[in-house]
Amino acid sequence: MELFGYTEDGETPMSLVNIALASCVTMCLQSYFAKFQGKEELAIRVDSSYEEGYFKLKIHLPENLAIENEDKLLAFVDEFCRVKKLFREDIVVDISLAP
Repeated sequence: MELFGYTEDGETPMSLVNIALASCVTMCLQSYFAKFQGKEELAIRVDSSYEEGYFKLKIHLPENLAIENEDKLLAFVDEFCRVKKLFREDIVVDISLAP
């Protein structure tokens, strides 16, 4: 394993942070749909990347799922994602729904 950069033997610390953020966002989405639409299980995919202070997450929801208010959904994630709350204020977390 290299100290800085690519590693062949596993994840890097930043990739683990990225995984934790995507997992937390997914859990928040599951909670939102359980609370507001009574959906207990959903197949949600989150594509996530990190580039020097900028996390970009693209949420893929089931096609048959009705999204009544995208802003409310994203505000819920913003309020309850505990991993996101750990970041410094200058770290950007861009979360959006895939078309």
